[in-house]
Amino acid sequence: MKKTLLALLICSTYANASGLLLQEAVVANAGTTGAGDGVYTETATASWTNPATMTHMGEQKTTVNMMVLDLQMDYTDRDRDLDDGYRIPNTAPTTGDANAKTVMPSIGIFHVMQVSEDIHLGINFGAVGGSSVDYGTDWDASEHLDTATMTAVQLNPIMSYKIDNNWSVGVGAQVSYGIIEVSTTGFETDAGTDWAFGYNAGAMYKAEKWAVGLSYRSKVEFEFDDINADLIAADPDNSRPSSFTVGTELLAPAIIDLSGSYDVNGQLTLLSSVQFHQWSDFSGTPVYNEQVEGLEIDRDWDDVWKFAVGADYQLNAEWALKAGFSYETSPQDDPTKQWVDLPVGEQYRYSVGATTYWNDTRIDMFYEYADLGSVDITKEGANVTGTFDGKIHFVGANVTF
Repeated sequence: MKKTLLALLICSTYANASGLLLQEAVVANAGTTGAGDGVYTETATASWTNPATMTHMGEQKTTVNMMVLDLQMDYTDRDRDLDDGYRIPNTAPTTGDANAKTVMPSIGIFHVMQVSEDIHLGINFGAVGGSSVDYGTDWDASEHLDTATMTAVQLNPIMSYKIDNNWSVGVGAQVSYGIIEVSTTGFETDAGTDWAFGYNAGAMYKAEKWAVGLSYRSKVEFEFDDINADLIAADPDNSRPSSFTVGTELLAPAIIDLSGSYDVNGQLTLLSSVQFHQWSDFSGTPVYNEQVEGLEIDRDWDDVWKFAVGADYQLNAEWALKAGFSYETSPQDDPTKQWVDLPVGEQYRYSVGATTYWNDTRIDMFYEYADLGSVDITKEGANVTGTFDGKIHFVGANVTF
C-alpha cells in the first residue's frame, strides 16, 4: 500500500516545472519569449505580468491569446533489471524506453479599461500551468507513471494607479483552480480539484524612449484532498483494498520580474527581462492518507533564474517582425533526486513572430521552440536509470481590439 501511494503522488506534480509554468499562454509580446513583458503596453496581456502597465493602455483594450503546444518527451533506459522485485504481479515485461507526445490548445482573455483619469481596472483569465502525458504501460517506470494530466487556470482582477506622467503602480488578486488526474499499470484516479489564492503587484517607470518595470506574483498552493484511486492490477492474495483515498500539495512559485525596453529609433525596440522563480519552496511532495503517514517525495529544488532578450522591428506600415531568446537555470541537477513525473533541467527557448493589423484589430503571430534538454535520472531501488529528452513546439496568435 505504501508503495502504491508513492506511485500516485509522484505523478501529481507533472507539468509544473519552471519552464512548464506555461508562460507562453500569457505572453504579451508574442514572438519574443516574454522579453520586456513587464513594460509592454501594446496588448492587454502585459497586465498579467505587471498590472502597472495598464496606465499606458488608453481607454480600453482587450486581447485574446490563442495557442497550441506540441510536447515530446523521450525516455532512454540505461540499466534495466526486470527481476528487481518491484514489478506489479501478473503484468507484462517492459521494453525499457518510452515516448510521450501531447498536443494541447490554450486560450487566455485579458481586458483593461480606464475608469478615471488616474485609475485603470482589468480582468485576466489564463493558464498558469498544465500538460498531459502518456508514456504507456511498456516502459521501465510504468508502475510509477503511465498517464498524467495537470491543469491550472487563474482569474486575475487587477487595478493600476497613475502617480504622474512617468510612474504607475498596480495590484491584483489571483484566484486559481487546479485539476490533476493520473494512472499507472496498477491504479487510476478520479480527478482531484482545488482552489488556491494569491496576489500580485507591480510598478513601472516610462520615459520617452525607455521603460522599466518591476513586478511580483505570490506563490499559490493547491491542496488536493480525498482523491479516489482504484486498483487495476491483479492481486493474487487479495491483500489490498480495491480503492483508497489520498491527498497531496502542489504549488506555483512566487515570481519576481524585472523588465525593460529601449527604443533605438523609430523602427527598432530592444527588450529584456530577468525573472526569479522561487522553486526552493518546492522541497518535497507530501502524501496524505489515513493508513500511511509521513510519506514525502524528496524534491530539494533550487530557485530558478530566467533571462530573456528580444527585439521588435517595424518593417513597414503593415508589418512588424520580432525575435527572442530565453534561458532558464535548472532547479535540480542531482540525478538521484529526479523523478519520472517531472524531470527538470536547463531550458532554452527560441521564438519568432510578426504583427499586422486588420482594420483596427491587431494580430500578433508567433512560433516558439523550447529545448528542455537532457535530464539524467538514477533511481536504482525503483529500477529507473535513464535519460529524459524533452522539447515543445508552440504556435499561436494574439488578437487585440
